[in-house]
Amino acid sequence: MEVMTRSNTTSRFKVFILVMLLGSLPSACRNPVRNSSQPQSRNESGLGVFEDYLDSDLQPADGFDFPFGRGDGGGAYVDKATGLNYNGWYVATRFAENYSLGIHPGEDWNGSGGGNSDLGQDVFAVANGRVTFAANCGKLWGNVIVIKHAFYENHEKQYVISLYAHLQKINVRVGETVSRRQRIATIGQDPDKLFDAHLHLELRRDESLAPTYWPSSDNKDVNWVKEHYLDPSAFIKSHRKTVVPQSERLLVLVDQASYKMRLYERNVLLKEYDVSFGQAAGSKQREGDNRTPVGMYFVIQKLRGKFDGPYGDYYGGHWIKINYPNRFDAARGIGEGLINATQEALITKAWESRGPTPQNTLLGSGIGFHGWIREWQNEGSRHLSWGCVVLHLKDVKEFYDRVDEGTMVVIF
Repeated sequence: MEVMTRSNTTSRFKVFILVMLLGSLPSACRNPVRNSSQPQSRNESGLGVFEDYLDSDLQPADGFDFPFGRGDGGGAYVDKATGLNYNGWYVATRFAENYSLGIHPGEDWNGSGGGNSDLGQDVFAVANGRVTFAANCGKLWGNVIVIKHAFYENHEKQYVISLYAHLQKINVRVGETVSRRQRIATIGQDPDKLFDAHLHLELRRDESLAPTYWPSSDNKDVNWVKEHYLDPSAFIKSHRKTVVPQSERLLVLVDQASYKMRLYERNVLLKEYDVSFGQAAGSKQREGDNRTPVGMYFVIQKLRGKFDGPYGDYYGGHWIKINYPNRFDAARGIGEGLINATQEALITKAWESRGPTPQNTLLGSGIGFHGWIREWQNEGSRHLSWGCVVLHLKDVKEFYDRVDEGTMVVIF
């Protein structure tokens, strides 16, 4: 929330103001939002790993946009009071900024014209989701909307909560399903008009927080804020496009814990396979590691026939390669000093285009599906290969014929 001045105030005054404001909020705004659709663990959900991954009572997000202008953080608008034209938007108070009301858990966005030039401008949903809160919360906050979003990132289904405050008009109701870029409100001011018109935007990891929860009023520090909230601009810029596995023509899900693999066509199960994995439990970390990775990948190559070399017979006559490492492996790799920024950028760009990623880094390469030198049993050790997914000889030809290059593969 933006303030009229950025001059420092004493901690005692800040706490007094926050207590007075929060104490006057309607009870619905102060009580935590609790939803039975809160994500659960595999064991708690009662679903198998495959069903749990694909099941969602929310339309998954296919990407995230900024909730104003043209969606990319910019755009022109016309001041409704003066008719003047302005171009562009800016952040007046940034995420995790320590200002006169404490630590800011979101971003305050203003039109480039400043003042109340953006009053009444459209506010859009950042992504597909469902409205979980829409009401007037009184002093300081004014009209507030909260939307829950589901999205897929690497091998995980995740959730994020978007919150929009100081709204002039609310155009949605609780329980309503909204689409990305759907008009949900207009930009307004706080009820007492202490501040100029602006949009207060939060992205929360924690669904249990009350709509008007303010971390500084609960003595939370900046590290706590960064654990429970997301930087809106950074998140939206890195998630402009997200994949929706249920929309894939072909989808392969692999669960290392159960030694099972499933093939789906247009979200309909075609077949379940028994499989084996790399020579050690866990997930691949770097070059020379014989563990099978976890993550989201895409089929980039298919070869059939006799393979040369001392280990050629171990392919069982079939090789289906995936584009390991992916962008998430690369992010981990640069954090661990295994690759540099140039390598990370190349891996990310290639993976996002579903193409071959660089194979010459310390993250390793050469991951895929194949048969084996002989038929193997489901009993006993199921760690056979050098990091790949191994199919029975009776299954590998059928699987090879069914999957195409570009098929999404998710390994848990």
